[in-house]
Amino acid sequence: MVQAPGWGVGYGLYEDGLAQLARSFTVIHHDPQGSGGSDSPSDPKEMNVGSFIDDLDALRRHLKLERFALMGHSHGGFIAMNYVLKYPQHVSHLILLDAQLGIAEPAEDVQRTLPALARDARWAEAARIFAGPRKLDSDQDLSELLYRVLPLYFFDPESEQCKAAQRYVRNARISVAAMKATSESDGHFLVREKLGEIRARTLVLVGRHDFICSPVQAEAIHDGIAGSQIVVFENSGHLPWTEEPDSFFTSVIRFLEN
Repeated sequence: MVQAPGWGVGYGLYEDGLAQLARSFTVIHHDPQGSGGSDSPSDPKEMNVGSFIDDLDALRRHLKLERFALMGHSHGGFIAMNYVLKYPQHVSHLILLDAQLGIAEPAEDVQRTLPALARDARWAEAARIFAGPRKLDSDQDLSELLYRVLPLYFFDPESEQCKAAQRYVRNARISVAAMKATSESDGHFLVREKLGEIRARTLVLVGRHDFICSPVQAEAIHDGIAGSQIVVFENSGHLPWTEEPDSFFTSVIRFLEN
């Protein structure tokens, strides 16, 4: 199963890029509440990690899966770690892909990485917008912000992969309500002090140049989960399956087949 972030981007960001996994495995995915094709709850506060992990387990029960491999990217990795802590008996393999460790850690990453990006012409405009004031009153506002800052998430901001991600966020339903709800509630689901409780076989993946879920977070996760493996993609940012697909899929398939 692939867990998308809960803050509103939906699974569509991953659908084409992760399709190669379906050649070797059955890939199951869904849009979290309020994202993509999923309905929004009447109370936006229900869009939180606790609800997301219970939704994931409801899907597991519906599909009659006793154990499965779970992959989570970015905030989806944060959800995945919460899931395996609550439902450890159901996860055989855990793949944490440029995973968000908490709420303080991404802010610390950005504080450390953004100044250098702002001095480089390839990322300067995106860095200025990321650091500036934000008007997020609608889904369209959020889509436009993501479109303009996405170069920061790529090792090569001029690549076709970056342009494809920009096209997706400009045209997809991106939920500002989900983004605001998760931002307000994520602090209730912190996992850093609980990583030692995770017993699933774990693979930690990260792009060397990820500015917001950096190798610093990945190393902390790796150090916290006994027996975990870590792979760093040297020419990738936040989306290594798009920038180094051969190395990425080799690492994932080898881990799952072992």
